[in-house]
Amino acid sequence: MIDERSPSQPLLNWLLLIGGGLVVLAFYLGYVLLNQNTVTPDKAEATTVALIATQIATLQPTSLPPTRFATVTPSPVPLPNSCAMLKQQQPTAEDGEYTLYLRGKTAVPLYCYNMATKPQEYLTLPATTTGGNFSLISYPEGAIVTLYEKVRLNPSSLIVDPTDMTFATLADSFSGYNALIGEQLANYPVASSDFAQATSCNRNQPDAPLGRANVDLTGTPFVLNPAIRFSSFGGEVNETINEISADGKVMTLAVNGRCGIIQPSNPIQLVYQQP
Repeated sequence: MIDERSPSQPLLNWLLLIGGGLVVLAFYLGYVLLNQNTVTPDKAEATTVALIATQIATLQPTSLPPTRFATVTPSPVPLPNSCAMLKQQQPTAEDGEYTLYLRGKTAVPLYCYNMATKPQEYLTLPATTTGGNFSLISYPEGAIVTLYEKVRLNPSSLIVDPTDMTFATLADSFSGYNALIGEQLANYPVASSDFAQATSCNRNQPDAPLGRANVDLTGTPFVLNPAIRFSSFGGEVNETINEISADGKVMTLAVNGRCGIIQPSNPIQLVYQQP
């Protein structure tokens, strides 16, 4: 590194050479002036003065090497791991499907909602092969069926919020059940079910269909955490079903009782599955 407080060696040599030449020239000119009345320089002396003057005039300082500065490598833009982070990086982003990165590295498709105010993440549930994703409250006269198109998902913990019904709708019809809709719902205190919650209000009528719930992650890069456990509660629960498929994609719940309920007893956590 060049010390800017002192000249380089080539520059110092040049200055010393010029200084030395000037001293010699000044000494000689002084001598000539002191003796100009009595001594006439001969040709040899004139030649010496000319040579000194020429040498001083033609001296050039050695070019200094260019200063080299370290190249600054810009920091890479981090991959978005949430809809809020994506909105910061893409201020014009609107609600829609985006690729987010779990822990900043694993790409997964998630739906970003409320991008204009408070961005939130949802997992789209495309599967319909097993009846889709629904939670059903059964009654002797029919059933209230809540369908889930998307569920709220925390991208850090991969835990589903079963109470979020932003993308939940009531079914107008459902195979095997008489769907209760419209004005009929005014007769029932509970008109929808949480995600992965089955409810049966069969009033001790054995022929009434079971309360059911279905979770199907087919078409997503996730499976259910095998550590999920279940609990049932409510009135006169006399039958329960809880099953998770071998591939971890499908959860089936069913219950019979006098407003009995079965649901996961711990958080519904998903696990990323490498394609």
